[in-house]
Amino acid sequence: MPPLAHLAWPFFGEEHRRFGARLADWANKEVGRHIDHADVDQSCRSLVRALGDAGWLKAVVPAAYGGLSEKLDVRTICAAREILSWHDSLADFAFAMQGLGTASISLFGSDEIKAKYLPPVCSGRHIAAFALSEPEAGSDVSALATAAAKDGPAHVRIDGLKTWISNGGIADHYVVFARTGEAPGAKGLSCFIVDADMPGLEVAGRIEVIAPHPLATLRFTDCRVPLANRLGGAGEGFKVAMATLDIFRSTVAAAARPMCAATPVSTAAGAMGAAAGAMTGAMAGPVAGAVSRRPMVNRRPADIPVDMHVPIHVNVPVDIDGPVVPAVPAGAAAPADPAIPRKAAPVPAGAPPG
Repeated sequence: MPPLAHLAWPFFGEEHRRFGARLADWANKEVGRHIDHADVDQSCRSLVRALGDAGWLKAVVPAAYGGLSEKLDVRTICAAREILSWHDSLADFAFAMQGLGTASISLFGSDEIKAKYLPPVCSGRHIAAFALSEPEAGSDVSALATAAAKDGPAHVRIDGLKTWISNGGIADHYVVFARTGEAPGAKGLSCFIVDADMPGLEVAGRIEVIAPHPLATLRFTDCRVPLANRLGGAGEGFKVAMATLDIFRSTVAAAARPMCAATPVSTAAGAMGAAAGAMTGAMAGPVAGAVSRRPMVNRRPADIPVDMHVPIHVNVPVDIDGPVVPAVPAGAAAPADPAIPRKAAPVPAGAPPG
């Protein structure tokens, strides 16, 4: 069972403690029977159905549509992701994607759209996905090239490519971001719900990764979508995307906590050091080489908050022989913990003291 003592901290309420205890008990009994890492598609379908049947997906839907709270409660989502990740990352993935793939609907959808899409997601009968990243636009959302052109007064036609899309190939709907041209850059994007069976949408390829989960590239070719499926106003796609990601950013740390708690500090520091070195080297290497800057940095998925479990900060020096302790400014008291060997992190040349 995962440790839950931290749920007694004052920024959690009694409802979070009850939720955490019940979910931990359920997950201990149920998660394992739904997972087969050799068949992640079926595992995710089974997990989503089980999470819905047990009521845990109520945490990712507002109360008006069958959920727990009037608005999405980040603390509840954090508790759920931590507990599920403690048992299996695929269980966390299945839960988190139901939220990420519908938060835009909860925040910006019309009453009709919410009534259509949120209840089946809450019950686990409908699988959700968030389609933002593209081959040439990952972290730089303003560079999206997928386009949605007007097609009469009530439709748009979407053309383009999305990649690194979690739940790609098994989702029932995709929240898709496309350029509609109201203004240059980020101010010219809009957001649409595209049902998986709409003509013109196809799965162009599946993507294999180290931690297996459903991941795909999607191709849109003259895909006709009702204007009623737009979330937010014309040109508000960037706002929709950022508001959605803001809810789930902090939950990544919650999902990572079980991994960090189970990993010796020296091992974690070594792994982060190696990763930081690899990333720094790739960014500094020649663009003409086999690995360019763009694939390493800008072609990663925009849904990284649900795909990565250990955040890497490449600008932080890491001592692989032991935990790093930042240098203490003159006159400041060093933190007292005699159990941890102290090694000051090097200060980059030219950096100001402190």
